[in-house]
Amino acid sequence: MPTNTPLTENNRSKIILLTIYFCFIVILGRLFYWQIIKGQELRDQATSQIYKLNTIFPEQGEILSSDGFPLSLGYTYYSLSLYKPNFQQSLPQILSEISSVEASFATENATFLDKFNNPAQKWMDFISKFDHDQMQKLQSIPGIEFTLKQARLYPEKDLAINIIQSLERYYQRKISGQVGFTRSAVDGTGEDLLTHINWQKNEIDGQNIQTSINRQIQLLSENAIKDGVEKYQADSASIIIIKPQSGEIMAMASFEASPSATTKITNITNIFEPGSIFKPLVMAAALDTGNLDRNFICDQCSHPRQIGQYTISNWDNELHPNSTIDDIIKNSDNIGMTYVMDKLTINKFLVYFHKLKLDQKTGVELSGESISPPKTYWSDIDIATAAFGQGIAVNQLQMIQAFNTIANNGQIVNVHLNHLSPIITTPVYKNNTITQMKGILHYAVENSPVNQFRPKDMDVCAKSGTAQVAVLGGYTDSSTIGSYIGFSPCDNPKFTMIITINNPRSSPWGSSTAAPMWFELAQKLLPLL
Repeated sequence: MPTNTPLTENNRSKIILLTIYFCFIVILGRLFYWQIIKGQELRDQATSQIYKLNTIFPEQGEILSSDGFPLSLGYTYYSLSLYKPNFQQSLPQILSEISSVEASFATENATFLDKFNNPAQKWMDFISKFDHDQMQKLQSIPGIEFTLKQARLYPEKDLAINIIQSLERYYQRKISGQVGFTRSAVDGTGEDLLTHINWQKNEIDGQNIQTSINRQIQLLSENAIKDGVEKYQADSASIIIIKPQSGEIMAMASFEASPSATTKITNITNIFEPGSIFKPLVMAAALDTGNLDRNFICDQCSHPRQIGQYTISNWDNELHPNSTIDDIIKNSDNIGMTYVMDKLTINKFLVYFHKLKLDQKTGVELSGESISPPKTYWSDIDIATAAFGQGIAVNQLQMIQAFNTIANNGQIVNVHLNHLSPIITTPVYKNNTITQMKGILHYAVENSPVNQFRPKDMDVCAKSGTAQVAVLGGYTDSSTIGSYIGFSPCDNPKFTMIITINNPRSSPWGSSTAAPMWFELAQKLLPLL
């Protein structure tokens, strides 16, 4: 009878060999997994146990006012976290120790503590801020962890707060600096090993930004528009004051009767139709081209002007026959301005519109500036209404930058907040044009109803304006924007200022709302400059 022994032994050898191969492959696979796939992670973990990496925070830069006072500065603090698995005491005992160092902790974090009482909640960050001494008193308690953080402080509280915070975002890299690091070998207790070489990358402190904001003028401006909104029962008001020769912004503010949570700077985010404050720019352009003679007489101003299906009248429905160009500005004559635009022509108007940078952003060091793109097609009625500032839209900063060209002897200068920003000027109007326009604006102030608001002996070149509010392609009769813009004194002016007031209910006219606000504030400004 045949035996199966040789076959059984052969199978057994194959099984053993296959088992050895399989184990070898498994071991090789595990080695590949731990050394290749997980190798870097394990090396990092080993390094983290041998070495300690510390962050070195730089000194943050400050935002300074024109006199060097800090409007915004940085500081460091410690935030506290609790981790239940590491507790060696009860939560009430730990909270008692924290409160002995920071008495307001429980009150400030009441909502967080309610959530932390949930057994499923193992970790929680809290909002209280601790200084270095407080941190040292508590850091040895198991379950308490501290994190070093940075924040900003505003010594003048809410003064120009939206402007300052926007500057912080604009100059974030400069004022934040660069974080540094140290890596040092540590022993089993976490203490540095002095026998080992440590590595360090030094921090780079942030830079200070000195602005052109004048604290006194900023405060006066904020109070003025707040009082104006209340006095004239308006929705809101905005103001900008600049240095005519340098374009430095001394004050910029806005106020809403019903404040919203927005951080927008409405002086640059909101666009509006400027209305009659735009007329001097059109008049200056017409004089500058030579197309308008200084002795021009509007012999067709004795009746409204018909353009197609539209009738152009004056704001008060009054007519001013045979108006000179001085009277056209003084009376804010819409009819007369349409004939001035005829002299200028739309092509030349667009040239000056571009020279005055009304078709582009000002480039101010703030975020969120809005502009209205220029039209690609101009109908006859569009051309006519542009002569008195309707049918075009600008933001408030664009408007004062353009108007300031008259104050700055025909040179447009870039408006800016950083005291070290380069002053860039570009010629727009000829010297003779500016001489004429200053005379016209001076005449308009002293011979119009706004003269009653002008303090005695104050020399002012300015223009009031009232614009209807555009709604869905038309205009509403129930809402207006009143404005007043000008500079003082007329020669070598110390400031240029614009005030706009939205939907004043006591009077719709800029000449009886924005103008008195302007003159009252101007009287307080001159002694400060």
